Amino acid sequence: MVVRIRFGRGPLVTRRKGKNSRSALVAASFLTLIAVCFAALGMWRVSEDVDLGGSFIFPEGLLSHWQVWIAAAVSTQYGAWRLTQYARLARARRVSSDGTTDGTTDGTTEGTTDETTETATQSGMPAKV
Repeated sequence: MVVRIRFGRGPLVTRRKGKNSRSALVAASFLTLIAVCFAALGMWRVSEDVDLGGSFIFPEGLLSHWQVWIAAAVSTQYGAWRLTQYARLARARRVSSDGTTDGTTDGTTEGTTDETTETATQSGMPAKV
């Protein structure tokens, strides 16, 4: 007896860049919250060093230094910033493939330079090249 299992057609795999832009935005938001927590721990450690805060959660070891926490906050926020830039580029590419980024509906810019030159010469100012 031979049993054949047939699967339905799933979503098509595309090769377009930036298809994970939504996930990148979610991860960037989450990383920003983590960076804020790291910065808070760094400030707590600094305040303990100058005798303004209570005892720190890590009294000894690598995690007891404020520089480690501030560096972790900066690097985590940098990662969040890079993910946000990736998502913005993906969104810009998606919009530019539709041809609507330059303000025209058909994706051309033919009429815009002529109008700028014409307006500039009428006002007595030199035209932009």
